[in-house]
Amino acid sequence: MKNMKHILLALLAVSAAATGCKSEDYDDGTTPVDNTVYIGAAETTPDAPVTFKRTVEALDREFTVKMVSPLSEEIKVEFCIDDGAVATYNHRHGTSYGLLDAANYVFTQRSVVIPAGKVESDPIAIHFQGLDRLTENETYLLPVSLTSTSNGLGLLRGSETLYYLVKRSSAITTAANLTDCYMWVPSFETQAGQAPIMGLKAMTYEILVNVPEYLTYLQGQGNINVTSVMGVEQHCLLRIGDSSYPRQQIQLQVGDVHFPDGGATNVIPELTVDPGEWYHIAFTWDLAEEMGRIYVNGRLAYSDHLSWDSETFDIGQVSKGGVEDKAYRFLIGYSYNPYRPLNGLVSEARIWSVARSEEEIFRDMYEITDPASKPELRAYWKFNEGSGNTVKDYSQYGNDAVCLTGSNSMENGKREEGTLKWDNAIEIPMLNQEE
Repeated sequence: MKNMKHILLALLAVSAAATGCKSEDYDDGTTPVDNTVYIGAAETTPDAPVTFKRTVEALDREFTVKMVSPLSEEIKVEFCIDDGAVATYNHRHGTSYGLLDAANYVFTQRSVVIPAGKVESDPIAIHFQGLDRLTENETYLLPVSLTSTSNGLGLLRGSETLYYLVKRSSAITTAANLTDCYMWVPSFETQAGQAPIMGLKAMTYEILVNVPEYLTYLQGQGNINVTSVMGVEQHCLLRIGDSSYPRQQIQLQVGDVHFPDGGATNVIPELTVDPGEWYHIAFTWDLAEEMGRIYVNGRLAYSDHLSWDSETFDIGQVSKGGVEDKAYRFLIGYSYNPYRPLNGLVSEARIWSVARSEEEIFRDMYEITDPASKPELRAYWKFNEGSGNTVKDYSQYGNDAVCLTGSNSMENGKREEGTLKWDNAIEIPMLNQEE
């Protein structure tokens, strides 16, 4: 069988109630054994998760119909909502999902054409609606099945049905993937933009992070020892790993030219972050109390004496020894140079002007309600956009972050816009609801 190319295939919704359908077999010898028709999105797996936050009202998905090799004439392919496939799916997977009600989707056609000489149809979209009225955390099935072709061409077994698994989730369902890119806050380069994060007497960093794999070598760059999470290099930086420490160990770097020796203090608790797992990590620091604390998944994991040579602390742009062209500034997913990338997923990044309590951190790990009414919340990037290269600051200060490419360091003023990747089908476990 010839190699299949990967392309999206769209199936457009049928607003009329698409009740059942029956797939036909074409194993009578009339169909070329090296050519079949299938749903492109089902080529590798028939499951298509449609997971969304509970406040989402509507969204769109699309797929295409494909065949293995082109023909000299166009082919019309019929498809339908296959309610009979629900029982098959549940039996196969040991689930008890119900069929998504016809009021919650719109189809505009029941067939699509693959043009002569082509192997793929135009995309067809399905519109999901009324999603905010679905039962939270319950999964519904919407099976879309190919039924027949105009010339009797056979259907590819296992890829003729696409199962949309529709779930209104109470969890976070969108995160930014900072692979080959990182977040920079342009307004932090200005005095007005910096103001909310300057002159702090206490502070808190918070972030949800998932590192699928800890890099040890980056092609074209060299050895990788540090995963940069958020903060300012050699000033106040939350990171994972270092050249002298385990690759998965949380580390906090504090210091700069204000220290008598001009160096930095590394806070190295024996806390590790496993690859592929979501963690809420928070760091609090009260300068008057001279105590730094690290919380993991909302619980105090480390505390120690942490002094500073001033009554206030700045998180705004920091120039080390007057050098303005390096990454000594607040960034998410980057510090100093490309040898220290995050290479992972992030959500719910925040800066506070207070040292939050364990109770507050645990309660608010996954969302801050009414953020604009909290002046002590100095920056709040939810990372819930799901598309684009700009991430909104939901605090009252409005310092949005933008994506820059990770292939260039910030040395010599290199600031090239990157392409921010998004994962819109995740569910971050809500650990503060499990106790």
